[in-house]
Order: sequence, then C-alpha cells, then structure tokens
Amino acid sequence: MKQVAYFLLALFVALSAANAEEVSADSVKAKSAPVDSSQTQTEQENSDVNWKDFLAWPFIHIFQPVFNVLVYPVAQPIHYAVDNGVIEKSVDLITFGENRNILLYPVMNLKPGSATMLGATYRHRSIVLPKDYVVLETQFFANGDWYVSARYSKQGIGDLPLYTAFRYQQYWDRDGFFVIPGTKDKFIQPDSSINLSWRLSAPLTKTHHWNLEGSAGMRYNDASLPDNASDSILIDDSFSVEARGLYQDEFQFPLEISLLFDNLDYAFAPTKGCRFNVSGRYVFVNSYSGLAYDNYERSGIHERVFFQDDAKNHDFVRTEIVYQQYFYLGKTPNFHMTPAEARESRRFYSDFGWDDALRIWHPDNVRNTLFERRVLAFQFRMIDVFEMEKGEAPFNAFPVVNARFPLRGYGNMFSGYHVMGFSMEYRWPVDRFVDGVIFDEYGLHAPELDEWSFSRYYNSWGFGVRVRKPDMFWFRVQFGFHGLHGVNLVMTIAPEYR
Repeated sequence: MKQVAYFLLALFVALSAANAEEVSADSVKAKSAPVDSSQTQTEQENSDVNWKDFLAWPFIHIFQPVFNVLVYPVAQPIHYAVDNGVIEKSVDLITFGENRNILLYPVMNLKPGSATMLGATYRHRSIVLPKDYVVLETQFFANGDWYVSARYSKQGIGDLPLYTAFRYQQYWDRDGFFVIPGTKDKFIQPDSSINLSWRLSAPLTKTHHWNLEGSAGMRYNDASLPDNASDSILIDDSFSVEARGLYQDEFQFPLEISLLFDNLDYAFAPTKGCRFNVSGRYVFVNSYSGLAYDNYERSGIHERVFFQDDAKNHDFVRTEIVYQQYFYLGKTPNFHMTPAEARESRRFYSDFGWDDALRIWHPDNVRNTLFERRVLAFQFRMIDVFEMEKGEAPFNAFPVVNARFPLRGYGNMFSGYHVMGFSMEYRWPVDRFVDGVIFDEYGLHAPELDEWSFSRYYNSWGFGVRVRKPDMFWFRVQFGFHGLHGVNLVMTIAPEYR
C-alpha cells in the first residue's frame, strides 16, 4: 500500500507540474508579485518560463515515457490501424442510409471457454419519427447460450422536451451465477429471464444540465438447476437453498426515480466537468415458486423435493450514488466545442446509449486539439440495498463488485448490502482515436451502513487503452491487477467506468 501511495503522490505532483506548464506567462505574472521592483519584465518572464520548465521536466521526460511504454503493446496495433485508415474504412463499411443514420456491425468476445461470443448490432436513427432511435442486438455463445435485446427511444414528445425509451431483453445463460451477500462464495444460477423496462426523462433547466427521470419495468426470472451438481448450492451447506429465490421462478416490478446533473463537455471523451446521479428504486417481488429437484444428494435426501415460499415480504429498496469529476490538463480553453455548441446539439444526438441518453454526441465535432486531451478522471460510487424483511430479498437484488463496478483487477469478486468504490484515472493521447489509461481504484463492502471496515477492503490498478471516434465509443482494452495475485483482462464496448 505504501508503494501505491507513493506512486499516486508522485503522479499527482507530476500532473500538477504539467498543468502548470499550460498556464500562460501573463496569468502567472498576474498571480505573482515581483520580488524586486527593479527587476525588468523580460527577467520576470524568463524566470517564470524556467520555473515552469523545471516543474514539467520530470513529467515530460520520466513519467510520460513510462506510461507510453506500458500501453505500447496494446496501442501499437491500433496505431497501425489508424495510420492506414482502417478505422475510417471500417466506419464507412458499417454505415448505411442516405443520411448515414444506420449502423450494422458485428460484436465478439474471444475469451476461453463458454464466454466466447459472436453477435451483431443494428442501429437506426429516425426510423419512424424524427429524432427516434432503434437498437437491435443479438449474441450467441460457444455453449449454445444466447441473448437478445431491442430498444426504441424518442427525443421530444409533441412540443415537450422529453425523452422516452422502451427496452426488451431476454437471456439464456446456463453459466449465470450468484454471490452469497457479504461473501466471495459464488455458485451457478442459470439465468433464463425476460426483462422489460420503460423510462421517461425531462430536463429541469434550459441548459439540460439537470434532468429528472422516472422508470418502471417488469422482470420474470425463469430459474432452473445447474447442469452439473458440483456447481450447485444444493450440495453445499454454506447457504440454504430455500433462501432468496434460488433456482425458483419469480416476478419483479421495479419503480425508480433518479436525479442527474451532467455538464461534461463531451459524451465519449469528456475532458472537464462533472456528472452526478442519485437514484432510488423500490422493487416489488412476488412469491417464489417452481423449485423441485431430485437426483441430488444433500443431507441424505434422494426423493423429489418441493419448496414452498415462506409467505414473507421479498420487496427491497436499492439506492445508488455516482459522482464523476474530470480535470482537463490541455492548453486550449475548449477541447471539442463551446458550451453553446454543446447545449445546441445535446438533445438530438443523445440517443446512442441506453445509460448515456442525456449526454452529448456531436458527430461533426473534430478539432485540431485532439492531441491536447490529457485528463484526470475520478469516480465515486455507492450502492445500498435495504430489505423489507431481513434475509428475504432475491439473490439478484445485491450488487456484485467486478470490473464494471469498477474494480478491474478482479472478476466477480464479492457481493454485499452496501458497497462503495473510488476510482482514479489518468488519460493521455496515444493517437487521434486512442487514449492511454492508467488507473487505481478501491472497493469496500459492509453488512450495515455503520459497519465499514478495512478488513473488507480491496484495491486494483492497471493500464490500457480507450479507442473511440468523436461521434462514438468503440472499445477499451485494459489489464487490471490486484496485488501480486494475477491479472484480469477487460475488453468491453462500455464507455467510461462501465
């Protein structure tokens, strides 16, 4: 931990020095009174420049080359693709329509085992009405599992500046899992569920920085037993199979309200500003049903067994707070667009992503300042689950801390009633479409709000690259480490911290 702290301190000092380099000589002089009234203006300017050069030298000649070496194995192939026009040609290949408002492209995940996946995504803007959007996704896995999703969204309803969206999802995942709350014990829970959700959002200010959103949905969990008994909790005494709707069917009806503040200057490559989101969700859960098993040995039981619901209240409340802050270390006052341009274009192009529907997307906004994007990014995230009756919420009510929380050095690590995480990133330009990233992040979980303890504390760190065009995020490849215990490879099309 001391080594990590020293590293972060050195990084902070170096970045501060680099930021000092960007300050103009006039602004430095304005903040600094002359020591000697007889000192000439030229001597002052030379003194200021020399001091800035002295502060920036370690960052430019020591830290930045080390960072570039770290990401070189990943960044170099992408750099080659950029130099040879592969990205531009790929975009032309997958873009259709008279107004280039249709995207059709493959998706894949080439991890070992059943996680290997091939699929396709179809995106169509203004398919029926102006400013509407349709996204269709399908994925097929090596073990025969599949996933489908359909989403329709609309910007503006009549003359009202509203945003509405509807999404349908269906899974067939025989390798689904659950983690016993408060532990790292993971068991197989096949997931054959259907999820329907609808959301309506309205801006609270003319700038659209503040937005209020309500959503409702329905989820049907069609549970089943694992193919392999050794993966099942049925033969493990650490947790009761009767609890939390394991291997049972159920309906859930979530109602959620959230308040969002977002003044980031760009959706997929933010350089300054902050994003704050606080949300609360009440989930109605009906009785568990449908669990019956045989041919499993558990405490000497061999006959067919049925479990009945205990008739208790399975409802729960889930709250979440997310705060992101970005600091721009570039030279130019505006990275991609002025605030006026951002406000003007925010609504029309904000329908690309389900979770980023209120953020800016401007496909024509390429500036010659792309190589000035050096950014410090921070995120704090906290999720809390409160049960109506202790021990009765379903297994999927609890957050699982993993690479998407994020804690990128781990896979699916632990679950709990209350989880909290803090992430720090430094991003710098490797190429026109490629950003290098180094990160350090921390996670905690607790059974109660007043029981936080460093005995349940985790840290991960790592590096990688982010690949995106100004109008869309492509993917990121990152290596996460936790101590000396191993490495976790993260490859995802989810932007930012997701």
